[in-house]
Amino acid sequence: MALSTIGTNSIADDAVTKAKITGINTPAFKAVRGSGQTISDETSTVVVFNTEIYDTDSAYDNSNGIFTVPSGKGGKYAFFVMGGFNSSADIDVVNFWISKNNQTAISATAGLAIGLDIHHNGTDASNQAMQVSGCFDLAATDTIRVYAWHNYGGNRDTHQGGRMTFSGFRVADE
Repeated sequence: MALSTIGTNSIADDAVTKAKITGINTPAFKAVRGSGQTISDETSTVVVFNTEIYDTDSAYDNSNGIFTVPSGKGGKYAFFVMGGFNSSADIDVVNFWISKNNQTAISATAGLAIGLDIHHNGTDASNQAMQVSGCFDLAATDTIRVYAWHNYGGNRDTHQGGRMTFSGFRVADE
């Protein structure tokens, strides 16, 4: 394979631009839960990460927990969720999933949600934490949100601060 170089004339005729080199991984965002969010027993609930750390394109709405792909920013995206529930009771099943266009259940066959279940068969109280990550092919106006579900037998609060995070970025354009 021949090694090629970029000459001044290539830059001058816009063959290489800063946007072409640096713009591929935006939008990018990271948000955390500032305080615990109460999730009702056996209820699929959107987790609202209400404190933004950064958001390059104002694509994440920290009032409702929804990331929306901006116009002209379709492509392949990677998303990451870390967190869990605070509990002083025995844990049975905990689910977290990343949802495309409001898919309300984990559905591996449809490719619209990527999730993780944790099952605990003990009798001791413990806090459980998990990390879920995945890639989606997204077009402008597609949405991504995080859902949580549990069957503790009563309301439980999520972790907060740096222990409950949601982040993502564009990996490749369309």
